[in-house]
Amino acid sequence: MKKKMILLSIGLGIAAAGAGYLAKKTGFFEDDAWLYDEYDSTLN
Repeated sequence: MKKKMILLSIGLGIAAAGAGYLAKKTGFFEDDAWLYDEYDSTLN
C-alpha cells in the first residue's frame, strides 16, 4: 500500500510539472494587461 502511494505521488508530481511546463510554453502565465491598456487608450 505504501509503495502505491509513493508511485501515485510521483506520478501526480510529474503530471503537475508537465502541466506547468505546458502552460508556460503556451503563454498561460504571461501578463497581457498592457494589451488591454493599449486597446482602451485607442477608444478614448
